[in-house]
Amino acid sequence: MTRRGWGLVVVAASVLALVSLASNVTTAGQLEGRADTLLASRLTLSQLVNAGTAWAGLAVLSGWLVRRPAPAAAAGVVALLTACVVHYGVGAAFGMFDRGDWAANLFWLAAAVVVGGPLGLVGAIAHRADPWGLAARLVVPLGAMLEPFVVGRFTTPAILPWPNRVADVVSGLVLMVAGVVGCARILVAGRRRTAMPGQRPTADV
Repeated sequence: MTRRGWGLVVVAASVLALVSLASNVTTAGQLEGRADTLLASRLTLSQLVNAGTAWAGLAVLSGWLVRRPAPAAAAGVVALLTACVVHYGVGAAFGMFDRGDWAANLFWLAAAVVVGGPLGLVGAIAHRADPWGLAARLVVPLGAMLEPFVVGRFTTPAILPWPNRVADVVSGLVLMVAGVVGCARILVAGRRRTAMPGQRPTADV
C-alpha cells in the first residue's frame, strides 16, 4: 500500500502541475481581445488549479495516500516539489519559461519544503476516527471556503477587464461552494460514525 501510495503521490503532483501549466497558455486572440469568452474560461480554470487550496490539498492528499506520519510528512514535501519541478521544467522545455523564471520562483520551492511536511501530516491524521481526525479532514474544505475572501475574489477592481472580473467571481464561488459541501459531508459522516456505538477507530497512524 505504501509503495502504491508513493506512486499515486507522483502522479497526482504531475497532473496538477501539467493542468496548471496548460491553464496559463494564452492564444493570440485572447491577447488581442478577440476571444474574451475563452479568456474568461481559461482564467477561471487557472485560478482554480493554481489556488492555494488546490496545492495545499495536493500535500494533504499525499499524506493521506502514504498514511504513516513520518512518510506522510515527507510525501507532502515531495508532492509539492515534484509539482513545482514538473510545472517549470515542462514549461521551460516548451519555451514558456527561462532561467530567470526559475530564479524568480525559488520562493515556491522553499515554501514547498516548509509547508509540505505539516500538510502531509494533516493527511495522515485525517485517517483517525477521533476529533483530531475530524479536524484534519476539515482543513482543505475550510481553506476552500476562506480563500476567496482572503485573496479578494469578490472585490476585484472594476477597472480590470470583464474576463478577469468574471473569472474571479466564478472561481471564488466554485471554491466556496466546494468548501461548504465538503465540510457538510465530512461533518455528517462524523456524526454517523459517532452514532454507531460499537464502531472501532479505523486509523493506523
